[in-house]
Amino acid sequence: MTVTAPTVGAGRGPWIASAALAIAIVVAAGLAVLTLVTAPSSTASQPGAVAPAPAAPAAPASPAAVQPPAGAPATADTAGRALPAAVATGTGELYTALGAGDLPAVQARYRPSAAFDAAPWARVEPLLTDPANRQALLTALREPPQRRSGIYRFAAGGAVVGVDAQGRMGFLLLP
Repeated sequence: MTVTAPTVGAGRGPWIASAALAIAIVVAAGLAVLTLVTAPSSTASQPGAVAPAPAAPAAPASPAAVQPPAGAPATADTAGRALPAAVATGTGELYTALGAGDLPAVQARYRPSAAFDAAPWARVEPLLTDPANRQALLTALREPPQRRSGIYRFAAGGAVVGVDAQGRMGFLLLP
């Protein structure tokens, strides 16, 4: 007479198979939704519509434009008061543009202040092509600014950035 020992998990086969099937269905549904969300919509299926021409391939981005700047700009002044919304927004946009090396975006934020005898963009732009100068300004923007009459003065290591109440860069100094 032969006696066989009961096998562990012999009754679990159907349960495991149904659980695996359920997981496969959920994964397939997720992939279907992802495909629908990321697929470009086509207007060619609409009566009378003409399919758009394929877009030209984008130019490769420079490594400087791909990497976001480290850290974040200051959000409060040296007294601990929160920066006004326009100053915080403008400083954030300037910080991002400097970090990406996006000089047209920096230029859009630059309004030379006559009160500080600020240089015109034509003299500022060549200075900002140097990554070390941009890094010095980023370091200054991370420091809490001194609130002065009509300007917020961010400074660190000899670099200074002045941001006006509208969030535009009014002047800069480099070490």
